[in-house]
Amino acid sequence: MKHNNTISQAMQQGKQYLKENGIDTYALDSQLLLQYATGLKRVQLFTHDSQVLTDAEQALWEDSLHQRAMGKPLQYITGHCEFMGLDFLVDSSTLIPRGDTEVLVEAVLEYQKKENLHTILDMGTGSGCIPISLVHYANMKAYGVDISAEALAVAQKNAQRNCANVTWIQSDLFSNVPTHLHGTLDALLSNPPYIPTKDIEGLMREVKHYEPYTALDGGEDGLDFYRKIIRDGSVFLRNKGWIFFEIGYHQGKDVSDLLQQAGFIDIEVRKDLAGLDRVVLARKYMNEVE
Repeated sequence: MKHNNTISQAMQQGKQYLKENGIDTYALDSQLLLQYATGLKRVQLFTHDSQVLTDAEQALWEDSLHQRAMGKPLQYITGHCEFMGLDFLVDSSTLIPRGDTEVLVEAVLEYQKKENLHTILDMGTGSGCIPISLVHYANMKAYGVDISAEALAVAQKNAQRNCANVTWIQSDLFSNVPTHLHGTLDALLSNPPYIPTKDIEGLMREVKHYEPYTALDGGEDGLDFYRKIIRDGSVFLRNKGWIFFEIGYHQGKDVSDLLQQAGFIDIEVRKDLAGLDRVVLARKYMNEVE
């Protein structure tokens, strides 16, 4: 790449380069990286196809292509990710929001209407995409909790850019969550680490080499955080409050069993668009004498 390319040349060279380096989504990624480097919208790539990249655009485009060819996720290169129709900042301190997690948000929005859910807490909030989306679409009172100060800094920026009022708490699970919240939450939400430790090495390089390990490792059987959240988080739920978990595709029965053993009722497993188990939800229940 000795000279500055036109938009058309860059598009074709980018596709070829990414394809040669094993990027399955080479065509889309080439287009999105070219948009990132030039600031042009998708349609402008075609209406301005003879436009020559500036030196700065050429340098950014080449660097971005190289990073993607090495396996770095597109969202970490551009620093942005779309989720629930909103724009979120992401970096290596946060998991990349995925469409699967929208199933969780949509389930909460559905129950918000019929169960009058108002106060929610998202455990392991990362980029903050879950509580921010719920505040945006349902004006909920939301708390976002994460052990990582770096992740919470990203979440705060995302709340500002999406005009969402969320209370952020740095805490190792519930250790720093104020006790005055006991019995006050209408819903407890989490997309916790759920990959069994032995399976992490077999993940795509985009995930295992770039996304935060602590947000992936769910322990020997992938269920460590479900056990801890159910055990320590139940006290924060009001009676007949709800818990919503994102799960791995094979964990529906196991997480349902954990909830049942803890006394939760009305347990339901929901599937994603691929027909795989993706969300488990359940209701807390105590007898009046308790």
